[in-house]
Amino acid sequence: MLGETILKYWKFILGAGIIMAIGGLFLQSTSTVLGKIVEFFGFALIAIVAYVLGYKNATDEAEKQIKAELEKLAKQDIRYKFASERAIKNLKAPLSGKK
Repeated sequence: MLGETILKYWKFILGAGIIMAIGGLFLQSTSTVLGKIVEFFGFALIAIVAYVLGYKNATDEAEKQIKAELEKLAKQDIRYKFASERAIKNLKAPLSGKK
């Protein structure tokens, strides 16, 4: 659920994180503690977006490979088709929060 929201608005979150990370450097000249907090939060947003986008790309690639391999096997036996659908469903479950 949170992952889907981040994927939907990742460009805005990434932009806000970059602005906060750079803005935190300028705030350190006036308030050291506030500048460090803003900078840390900005880098945290960048890291979270990078993690979610990396996870999505990895699951998409894994899904393609699972489908390709199990389609070859499904030509021989129909049970492999159901196994591939179940594996892909379980692969996507952590990102969506559903099972």
